Amino acid sequence: MRRLVVLALLIAAGCPQSGGPQKVGSQPSWRGSGAKPVTALAPVTFAPTTEPAQRYNEPVQAPPKTPLGDAVTAAVKEAALRAGTNIPIADARLFRTCAELAEVVPEEGVIGYSLVEFALHRNGIIEPSPHLLVVWGDIDSPQLIVEQLQPRLAEILADGATARLGIGAVKRLADGSGAVVFALQGSGVSTSPIPRALPAGGSFQLDAVIEARFKEPEVFITYDSGSTERLDLKAGHSGGFTAKVGCGSHTGRQQVEITASGVSGSTVLANFPVWCGTQPPVSITLEPSTDDGPVTTTDDAERRLLALVNRDRQAAGLAALIWDDRVAAVARGHSEEMRRTKNVAHISPTTGSAADRVRAAKLKTAVVLENVARAYGVGEAHQGLMNSPGHRANITSRAATHLGIGVVFGDDVSGRREIFITQVFTRVPPKIDPAQALATVQQRILQATTKPVGTSVRLSAIAQQLSDALAAGKTRDQAYPQVKKEVDALGGLYVRVGSVITAAADLETLDGKSLIGESVIDDIGIGIAQGPHPEIGEGAMWIVVLMAQKR
Repeated sequence: MRRLVVLALLIAAGCPQSGGPQKVGSQPSWRGSGAKPVTALAPVTFAPTTEPAQRYNEPVQAPPKTPLGDAVTAAVKEAALRAGTNIPIADARLFRTCAELAEVVPEEGVIGYSLVEFALHRNGIIEPSPHLLVVWGDIDSPQLIVEQLQPRLAEILADGATARLGIGAVKRLADGSGAVVFALQGSGVSTSPIPRALPAGGSFQLDAVIEARFKEPEVFITYDSGSTERLDLKAGHSGGFTAKVGCGSHTGRQQVEITASGVSGSTVLANFPVWCGTQPPVSITLEPSTDDGPVTTTDDAERRLLALVNRDRQAAGLAALIWDDRVAAVARGHSEEMRRTKNVAHISPTTGSAADRVRAAKLKTAVVLENVARAYGVGEAHQGLMNSPGHRANITSRAATHLGIGVVFGDDVSGRREIFITQVFTRVPPKIDPAQALATVQQRILQATTKPVGTSVRLSAIAQQLSDALAAGKTRDQAYPQVKKEVDALGGLYVRVGSVITAAADLETLDGKSLIGESVIDDIGIGIAQGPHPEIGEGAMWIVVLMAQKR
């Protein structure tokens, strides 16, 4: 009998952390890990012959009984009882997925991320990729297969993969031996059945409940156009939520993602495509790619990831991000911690969030977003990030101007080095044109008012004096006494003079209604100055709006 070899492909998910109250958005970030991917010299086509699922998350069914399936299920149950974890359920969908992957997994190396995701989706599974173990040997000897799997079970169960299990085996070689693919998968969300395909212009109601260990769910969708949208959520049954997911004018593949916050930050709970106006494809072809060539140094990996980010930003019509060595040093520190602890997450029990780490490094820059990843190839990591609506939104953020990437090498698996990746996206606000900035703020305010509002020269002068003081580093308590006499002198003209003081990294995010609220206004005065802010960093725009009601 051929010697049994165990290879691992692990694709998991985690999420991003935005920094400070001036954050652009709380988007998710992907993390994944896996063994050596297939390196093809020619296109590789994966075309399973089994009947694909019509809907995601149909009620779980037990798989057909086989000696191998029974032996592995019993071994997993025993390991879960010893570990004190939930006992994973034998899920027919994951059994089919494993059997399909066993048909194509190469003798050396493990099938790539894209094929794993394709197999999961066609079998109706929405959660991120499971932990996979691949064994080559005598598939008619269940106990020998179990002996190869057992040493890894406790580790995988401890990582949270306790929802479902699957196993598939296919004879591939002339001596009767073949490939066994085993999977354990975690889950943090349950949903009612979801259609994999919709008619043109169709929609469905996403009805979901997240586990108690998570909070603050969000749903994102990346349309075929490449744009990403956060969907509105409504309260659902059993403490869950609902969201309407619609095709609108879009056709083809739309990628849906469910995220929620846990102790380690935002986490991807589900990521799956819905097809509008067409049926899901029945096969997938991988073209040869140089993106996953061997990584020689961490510097090489960082520069290649930067190039891939800017390639896709250029394709989206966005400016390239500028490399920041100081931010990269912070990112490397977090990647090193993830390597040491084997915990790929945004929130660290020792260093906190990305914003905390940047502040600790005394960098005067704004943390916009953070992505973290664990993978065995640069291309695999970037592809996984871009295939996630939230992570894609991070990479294609219009607010980001700079990027620091930290890569740290981990273990060697099947000739590929494990790489831990942290991407920190920041914004350095450009120098503003004062006149243009004033006009923009004034226009936003006037659009939010229900009656004509005048602009007062005296109010504007006081507002500008305040903003100049704040931009020079004074606190509000220090700045206001300098203008109090001038404000008091306006008592003969106005019943009251109110003020709003804020700081922003980008005027595009400024909302006039949020500035003035429900105030009754006759005249306004606006001041804008640029200077440092403890959260936004250098170049923040300090905005002061004085609002007055006439006597």
